Amino acid sequence: MILYILFIVHFLAEFTFQSAKLVEEKSDKFKYLIYHSLIYAAIFSLAIFPFIKFEKAILPYIIIVCSHFFIDWIRKLVDKKLNNKHIEVSSFILAQIFHVLILVVIYYVFDLDAETTKLYDYLQQWPSICNNVVIYCLTFITLWDPAAVFVKKVLAYIFEKNGCTQEDDDPQVGRIIGKLERIIIAALILNNQFGAIGFVLTAKSIARYKQLEDKSFAEKYLVGTLTSVLIAFTVTIILKQLLK
Repeated sequence: MILYILFIVHFLAEFTFQSAKLVEEKSDKFKYLIYHSLIYAAIFSLAIFPFIKFEKAILPYIIIVCSHFFIDWIRKLVDKKLNNKHIEVSSFILAQIFHVLILVVIYYVFDLDAETTKLYDYLQQWPSICNNVVIYCLTFITLWDPAAVFVKKVLAYIFEKNGCTQEDDDPQVGRIIGKLERIIIAALILNNQFGAIGFVLTAKSIARYKQLEDKSFAEKYLVGTLTSVLIAFTVTIILKQLLK
């Protein structure tokens, strides 16, 4: 369960608690990269120290925070030097893979389940309930902001040549619709209601009926929707296997 908690906190600190302005500013100004790293460190401390004894957690914590800073710094330098939208998408994906891999390696190398706090041991009196709650949280948090950013990056990568992205045609409301779509699909999959997913996609298409007459919008809509649904299916089905 500790590893799942680490994933949850990473996604919260990396996406949910990182504003769009901070994302934009940290790519140009080093001090904002420092701000993000400090925010990441503060949020991560709330997840690791309550559940793992301090003397066991301090070194992994330092490695996780420092590696996060250096990965983001290297990504910033690469993006700035190459200044290419395709490179930015690739560097984003690679950075997230490295962030997650570091969490996995740290978890196993330091055996973080070995010396847990009394709070964690108390919660483990109900292992199935706690595990399921954590998995549900991980599922919905992953499908909320991280998936939204990934879909946006994919659209920017594919439709860069047209000089427009999802954000141009479909700002805040469109992103919220996408987030709710993934959450509803996840809830239906978790309850084995696969047939009802078609109604969700149909309702979304009806709301966009007039706009779909525009070929450019229709292409972006289709790519965005299919990517969003694929993420919802993949994440939910994988994490559903971890439920007890």
